[in-house]
Amino acid sequence: MEIVKQENNKIENPEKQERVVFVETIRKSVMDTFPFVSEDQKNIFNNKFKPIIENCGDLSEAELVRNIRLVLASLENTHTKLEEKWQVKYYLDKPIFYKAGKFWVEDNGSVLEVLSINGISIGDLVKEKMEERGGGTIDNKINWALRDLECSQTANSIVLEAKKENEVYALEVNFVVDRKSGIPMTSKRVVSGKMLDQETGYLQIKSWSGQVNFDGKNVADLVEEELASLKTSKFLIIDVRENGGGDSPLAEKLAGHFVKKGTHYGTVLKRQAGEDELIRSGLELEPQGDFLDKKKVVVLTGPRCLSSNEMFIMMMKDTGIAKTIGQTTGGGSGNPRSFEISLNGKTYTLKVSSWKMIRNNGNDLESVGIEPDLPVAITPEDVVNHRDVELEVAKKYFQEHRLD
Repeated sequence: MEIVKQENNKIENPEKQERVVFVETIRKSVMDTFPFVSEDQKNIFNNKFKPIIENCGDLSEAELVRNIRLVLASLENTHTKLEEKWQVKYYLDKPIFYKAGKFWVEDNGSVLEVLSINGISIGDLVKEKMEERGGGTIDNKINWALRDLECSQTANSIVLEAKKENEVYALEVNFVVDRKSGIPMTSKRVVSGKMLDQETGYLQIKSWSGQVNFDGKNVADLVEEELASLKTSKFLIIDVRENGGGDSPLAEKLAGHFVKKGTHYGTVLKRQAGEDELIRSGLELEPQGDFLDKKKVVVLTGPRCLSSNEMFIMMMKDTGIAKTIGQTTGGGSGNPRSFEISLNGKTYTLKVSSWKMIRNNGNDLESVGIEPDLPVAITPEDVVNHRDVELEVAKKYFQEHRLD
């Protein structure tokens, strides 16, 4: 985290001066860090701050922050964003999720379609929040908008209008400090494995975060332990659908089991401090531990896959190690730098992407994502009936390719 020395161009009105300093510091931090692909893109972005600076004295603080977020969103980059640094966050006790083109909530084992929050259409609320989020696929933006709606600074409640079949219910949901507080904090919440049958292993990885630590073991260590328990499997399903990223070196340790030599899996164009030129660097996967070439591998993907997890999917798919099954990933990898900036006694965290990711096929990752080899369509009926269609397709795929 970088504590930014804020610009201080003297203005008579102290409140307006603080706001101008706030906006200018954000503008300069982005201009010095973001991997602009052309001088035109850089100038267009820079000019969008002028009306905000000119009118910042007439805007409420909420309006000022929203206008800045809209400008940042115009970069269409998932990792470039401005967020208030809250001391405590409260989360919906029953999270809302998006699947098959609809919004859902689970209540007492039943899945209900969510129509509104406190009388306002959930579609309208999500659309408004999406405007402040740049980059990523549409599904990814929807998921991020939901995440914003599911957070609160106070322990209050909301009323959901929810539908099951043809009946509509009013469902009150509380905001709580930690909706997982009743679940024991074990490594199985991050990495878990099991044999689905005598030949098929299943490995679920929910994070690549370097902050995960259980008895001195990080994510890569936990993955190694689970791999050992799946060593008899001929087929391996790796489920990273809920994984939003973390540290790519931890992901490389798993992917490295499937290569015999250094293997190129992508390219980054990175902005160097104080320079406009983007430096091209290749990403290499190196052999790690036991070579698992005899296992056939499938990776389950979806719109929540982002950042370092998308790099893992590139390692597996774009090198030919594995087939991917599911939906297109979220579309964002930016190696962001973080800046802390203050306004009116509040601290905001500005994150700015410092690189641009290019896949082996020459396609951008940002806002495009990684398409699955076998796309899977999910229906509302699948959601209501708790069907894991992607997993079913993966098992069927191995049955059909058992002799390949």
